[in-house]
Amino acid sequence: MGRLIGSLSLLTLGAAMSVSAQAAIHYDSHGNVGYDTLDECRAAIQNGSAKFYQSVTHHKPMLRSGEVAVQSGRLGDLAPQYRQGTCDLGTGRRDGRDGVAKAIQGKYVPYSPDMQINQYTNSSGDIVRVSMKQCDNWFSGNFPKGMPVPTAPEPVAVEPAPAPQPTPAVEPPPAPQPVATVPTAPSPTTAVGAASGSIPTWVPVAAGVIGVAILASSGGSSSSSTTGTTGTTGTTK
Repeated sequence: MGRLIGSLSLLTLGAAMSVSAQAAIHYDSHGNVGYDTLDECRAAIQNGSAKFYQSVTHHKPMLRSGEVAVQSGRLGDLAPQYRQGTCDLGTGRRDGRDGVAKAIQGKYVPYSPDMQINQYTNSSGDIVRVSMKQCDNWFSGNFPKGMPVPTAPEPVAVEPAPAPQPTPAVEPPPAPQPVATVPTAPSPTTAVGAASGSIPTWVPVAAGVIGVAILASSGGSSSSSTTGTTGTTGTTK
């Protein structure tokens, strides 16, 4: 019994949720739909489940005050906010033209970006009002309410990288200055040796001995001569 009650409760809850979900969509006699909220209507367009409005009646364009010309166009080309289509609040009849059926008046009605529209222009060529082309039916205002337009992210300013600093030139160390060498005066012995070539040690010694002998010999000869002369002189007398 408890399981049966639990099952019935789940079924009741599911049915209530289903009714609640369906209650957000309203239909007219031609199958056109309207949503209770703008967000529901926009979500249907964005997820591809929206059933776009189809005109039923036929009426020619009608110029209003300040309008001088009318031309046809595509809703999606009117402005960026209509590129995906749009959701507009359903309005009723006024000034000789209809809006939407009473069942979806005051509801948000989805319109296709491919819907053909009448574009009314002023003397300057500016578009001042649009209507549904086939029936000339009104939108909620001179223009239908648009869809949100995604804004491009603001560019982030990136600081430029600092310019590479030049590598300082490394000066080579100064070349060592040549050291002036002062010539050394040779000693007398070295000078004599350099002038005469390589002289053996015994040569000057022998020269000295010979010199002494010559001097001694010269002294003896002088004495003999004097003596002889003296003797000769005495004999003559």
